[in-house]
Parts: sequence; structure tokens; C-alpha cells
Amino acid sequence: MKKPIHVLQVSKSTGGVGQYLRMLANLLDKERFQITAVCLSDGGNDLAAELSKIEGVRAASFQMNRFKIDPFSDSKVFIKLARLIRQDKFDLIHAHASKPGFLTRVAAFGTGIPCIYGPHCFSFHSGVPQWKANIYAAVEHISARWLTAKILAVSEDERVLARRYRVGTDSQILTVHTGIELAPFDELADRNLVRASLGIPDTVFLIGCVGRMSIQKAPFDFVNAAALVHKDFPDAHFLWVGDGELMADVRALVRLLNMDQVFHFARHRTDVPSVLQSMDCFVLASHWEGFSLSVLEAMAARLPVIMSRVSGALEAVLDGMTGYIVPIADPPALADAIGKLVANPQEARAFGLMGRKRLEQNFTVQCMIKEIENLYQEVVVGKLAV
Repeated sequence: MKKPIHVLQVSKSTGGVGQYLRMLANLLDKERFQITAVCLSDGGNDLAAELSKIEGVRAASFQMNRFKIDPFSDSKVFIKLARLIRQDKFDLIHAHASKPGFLTRVAAFGTGIPCIYGPHCFSFHSGVPQWKANIYAAVEHISARWLTAKILAVSEDERVLARRYRVGTDSQILTVHTGIELAPFDELADRNLVRASLGIPDTVFLIGCVGRMSIQKAPFDFVNAAALVHKDFPDAHFLWVGDGELMADVRALVRLLNMDQVFHFARHRTDVPSVLQSMDCFVLASHWEGFSLSVLEAMAARLPVIMSRVSGALEAVLDGMTGYIVPIADPPALADAIGKLVANPQEARAFGLMGRKRLEQNFTVQCMIKEIENLYQEVVVGKLAV
């Protein structure tokens, strides 16, 4: 039996990127790949403990401030990564997200170990001031040229953005769409029981979102759109699942708009598939994304999806067939799209079924894992796995 390829995975621990790492750790073929995972930022200890229980996986947690550059703590993380990379005999490094990706690739410089970098949304995404985007892109350009074997984009939009800013070469960038496991969404939840736990009536049309309460996810746009929908459809209800730094401000806006009776909050939930099945429509009003995992989860739950035109939107959602695509930061357009589905719940259900079919054809985790395993094999031994 051939010796497994030893892969170092370095990633943030929360959100979609953390879930991506979790999928890799669980599903990569352990006969072919040995995994060491380093979990950075908040939640790192919990994720490392979870991953350590998987056979063939070793995990550790290094504390990192994921929200800003911190010379002191970032230097400590860099030194720990450099030491680990030189102590262990890794065949390949896969670094996820901008900050972990940069620190890891610099820490590996001079070792000869090939590095794969997955940005999961470049730091020079739309909405970033142009001067700042140019600085970030310059850093990514240098890193791609000197420190990176392959760049793994999670959407074609991400690949196109990289080339627009001259980050990487055409042969260096590969798109592998994020996939998800369908089984958890095939276990039918008790819709009424879930709604009762959230204080939501059984019969109302429920529009929901799952995501961190942060600027990126645009909760204020969602609330303002909900207020517009409420004027025409006063019986519709709204739900935000997730916690974050904007929670107090968003709650204040809901009170200001007199939406308390129809707008609901659920902080951290471990039963997201069940909560999604209690909804009638899913909304993602984000100002930027890489390729949204929450949208794929909503599609798996057979929900119509209304999504802002962020990276990957048109690759996931078929406008007018599985949901609607609306302009970024446009609550009236968002409200109009929501209103169409509230007014026609039969169409909403049809969109949801079509979305599930599209997911099964294009975005399963099995397809994602196979492509990543082939990439690992290609980078390490110079040819695709048979």
C-alpha cells in the first residue's frame, strides 16, 4: 500500500470556511490522504477538538484575530506555523481564506512544499474601496507568483476576479464549486415543532436567512426589505438565524420599524437543516461572498432562494427558475422579489424543487471531494488520479 499524502490544512474555524474544512477532514479518502489541521481564530479550540476525533486526522488550534491585522498575535501564529511546517513531513499544504492563506504560504517559503490556496472570497471583492483593493490584490499577486502552486476558486466569478486583478495565471487557477452533503436535508423535520420553538405560527409564509449578523451579510437590508413586504403582506413572518456583532443594532431597527411581532431571531442553532425546512423562502442579501454554503443548504432544503448578485450568485441560482437575483444593497428590489413568492406560494414551492434538482446535478460534496483529491494528486505527483 502506498504511503498516504500528508496534507496540512490551515483555516479559519467559523462560518462557511470552517464548514469547508470540516467536510475535507471528514470526507477525504484516509487511505490516500493523511490530514493535519490547524484551526485559527475564534472557535478554533472547539473545531480542533471535533476534528481530532476523526480517524486519520490530527488537529490543533492557534489563536488568531480574524477581523484585523494584529502584528503581535499574527507573528506568534506565523512562528508556530513555520515551526510546524518544518518539523513535520508534509507533502502538501492547503491554506484557506486570505489571512490564514498569506501567513501559511509565507511560513512555508523555502521548504519546497507545494501550497494550494483557497481564498473563499478575495479580500479585494466588490465593495472594497479601490485603493484598498489594489493593495490587497498586489499582495495576492506576489503571493500567487512566488508562494503558490495552485489557487482553488470556489466559483467562476472568483476565478474571473483573480484574473482581472492579475492574481495567478490561467493554468494556476482551478474552479471547484463548493458542495454539500444531501443526507441531513432528507431527514424530514417536524415543521410545526420547529416553528413552535421559535414562536412562529404554523400557517404563515416564513422568509428566513442563516448567517452571521455582520456587515457582509447585510442584515439591515434584509430588515428594511422585510418592512416593505410587511406593508403589502402583513401576515408574512421573517427569521434571522445566527449571531454576530450587529445583533443589538438590528434588533433596534426591527423595533423602530414596528416589526417585533413578525420578525424573529434565533442565535446559534445546531439543527440548521430542520430550521431551513420550517421556512418557505430563503434570502441572502450579502454585499460580498465567495460561493455561499448557506444558499446551497437552502437549495438542499427545497427552498426558493432570493440572492443579491454577489460572486457565484448566477452559478447557484437560476433567476426566475429556482429563485431571484437582485442588485446588491437594494432593499426595494429585494422586497419586490420576496413579494412575488409570498403572493404565489405554489411558484415558490416549484422554484424550491427545481433548486434541489440543480443542486443534485451540480453541487454535491462527493463531486467536490473527488475534484480536490485529484488536484492534490496532481500537485504532489504531477498527474491526475485515475
